[in-house]
Amino acid sequence: MNIIEVSLISYPEEAELIANIAAVICYSKESELEKVKQKAILKKEEYLSKIIESGHLSIIEHNIFVFHVSGVSRVLSHQLVRKRIASYSQQSQRYVNAASFSFITPKTIDELGMKEEYENKIKELFAFYTDLIEKGVPKEDARYILPNATSTQLVVSMNAHALIDFFSSRCCVRAQWEIRELANKMLNEVKKVAPVLFKKAGAFCDFYGYCPEIEKSCGRAPTLEQLKQNWKSNSK
Repeated sequence: MNIIEVSLISYPEEAELIANIAAVICYSKESELEKVKQKAILKKEEYLSKIIESGHLSIIEHNIFVFHVSGVSRVLSHQLVRKRIASYSQQSQRYVNAASFSFITPKTIDELGMKEEYENKIKELFAFYTDLIEKGVPKEDARYILPNATSTQLVVSMNAHALIDFFSSRCCVRAQWEIRELANKMLNEVKKVAPVLFKKAGAFCDFYGYCPEIEKSCGRAPTLEQLKQNWKSNSK
């Protein structure tokens, strides 16, 4: 079973100042850039936190974070690229010979005592893949036999707002285990370099204070429907 590795390879060193500058421009008459910068520098952490908590997240979109991700499956990468406000560069199976690639074994298969059988089946597929290439089948066609468990690596870029949205859905306990692990590792990385921007980031309920699910809520936070019912009861 591969270990997911996440490295933050590029980020704005003054992410919080950039967000503060954007906020000052939104809420101030000041038009001279140097004065805007000075106002932004003087703003306290609470100022930025309150604006983020209010939902005015466009001010943090000017901050781009670039990650290198490895030790993940194609199952994960298919889920990851559904986040459209992002940029992705993925290891190619068309140009790179995948014969030496590793693969991901879900813990549930290991727990059921089927790990050996599972891995033998996958090794058979990789052996057939190698055989196809040796017989002249192009890599772009031979790759059709490769399983979703095949490991891959990517470079991923997202702005801070997109990351908060990504964490909201993928840090949730209902998210698939592999992408949830990736999301939590990415969250740990950005919190190190921009703690104010990502102070409340995490599962949807961490950031918004309620669960958007209705029947499938884990019960960790009240659902929106429950909040509505409480509000109606208290307003009578």
